[in-house]
Parts: sequence; C-alpha cells; structure tokens
Amino acid sequence: MDCNTARLLATFFGRPGSELAPEDAAALDAHLATCPKCSGLVRFERAFDDRLGRAMRAVTVPAGLKGRLLDGVAAQRGAWYREKAYAFVGLAACVLLTIGGVVAWQVATAPVLTQEKLVAQADEEVQNRTKVVADVLGARGLEFAPEKPLDLTLLEVAGLGRLLGREVPVLYLLNGPKNARAKVYVARKSDFDWTKLPRDGSSVPSVYGHQVAVIRDARRSDVAYVVVFTGAGLELFLEDRSAA
Repeated sequence: MDCNTARLLATFFGRPGSELAPEDAAALDAHLATCPKCSGLVRFERAFDDRLGRAMRAVTVPAGLKGRLLDGVAAQRGAWYREKAYAFVGLAACVLLTIGGVVAWQVATAPVLTQEKLVAQADEEVQNRTKVVADVLGARGLEFAPEKPLDLTLLEVAGLGRLLGREVPVLYLLNGPKNARAKVYVARKSDFDWTKLPRDGSSVPSVYGHQVAVIRDARRSDVAYVVVFTGAGLELFLEDRSAA
C-alpha cells in the first residue's frame, strides 16, 4: 500500500465508529508500522479529534434547549401548513367566484320566455316547415331531396332521434284525418344497410300496425329516408301531385 492510499484510508476510516474491510485494515496497519510520516500524520489527526471532542463535550447544554428546538420546528411546520391552507382556500374561493360569475352571466343573458315569443315561433315553424327541415338536415351536411315527395305539410316535429342505437335526423309526420303517423329517419349508407327494406311500403304490418319503407335520395346514392309508419299505406305521407 502506498502513502496516498494509506492517508486516504486513515482520514475516512481511521476514526472511531468507522468501518474498514479486514484486509484493508491489515494493510493500513502494516504500512503505518513501517512509514514514520504516515503514522505521525495519523497520530496527529487522532489527537486533534480527541481534543476537539473533549472540548465539545465540556460545553454545557442550556436547560430546555431540546424542547425549544422542537417547539421552533413545530411552529415553522404549522406556519407552512397554514400558508398551504390559506392558498387552497383562496384558490377555492376564486373557483367559486368564477363559477358564480358564469352562472350569474347565464342567468342575466338567458332568453325571457313570453307567450308572444312562443306563439310566434310555433307559427313560424308551421308556416315554413321546409326551412325547419333544412336547418335540421343542414347541421348534418344533408339536404332534403327524397325521390318520392314526402308531404311536409304533415310535419309535426323535426330533430334528432335514435335508430338502432345511432343518432340520426328524424321527421315526425301526422296525417290526422287518416289516423296515420310516420317517422322518417334520414340515414347514410356508412351507418346503415337499407338494401333489404321494401321501397313501395308493402311490408306486413306489425301487431301495432307499423310498416316500413325506404325512399332513396334523388341526388345522393349514399342517403336514404327510412320510413316507419302506420295507416293504409305510404302514400298517406306523400304529396298529392295529381292536380299538377
């Protein structure tokens, strides 16, 4: 073992409580026994450590020092938790104020329902059923162009409905004098295969009188109008163009 290695080991492992592998300890002892410089350095460092240790142990520890130190730590910890709590409460208050402001704005800007407004909208929908249908279909990128002319004067409601679990535009038609109703689902070929449906409305009525027919779109081959209806036949929901 050379002097550099011996002094390094003596510095870090030559003090009380330190651990050194047995073979390294034996090599260090052998070197110190034959090297006056290294052994003198080690004796000096150990003597210094002993004097410093005695001096520190001779210092009187003030009474209650441990308690004061623990109280100080507890106080700092409490202040930290209080700061975090205040920050959380402040954030929660900001969130509540924001939500409250949004709700208040919504309430302040909410349309006022009056009899006049409701009646005016209902009258407009009756007078311009074509526009109502165009708005509903237009929101889905569609146009109303069935090969057979469905009679929109029979339209009761236009909106979105569920067809076998999928949301599609649907028109509700009512032929009051003939006691007949129809749901017209506007379907895309990418969503449904309608090739097995009858095109003339000659399906066998169900127990509740429901029949089914499909009307192709006059402009798009990927769009069809699936009609589920009651009554004597599909013609009850078509425009009468005999006079024309």
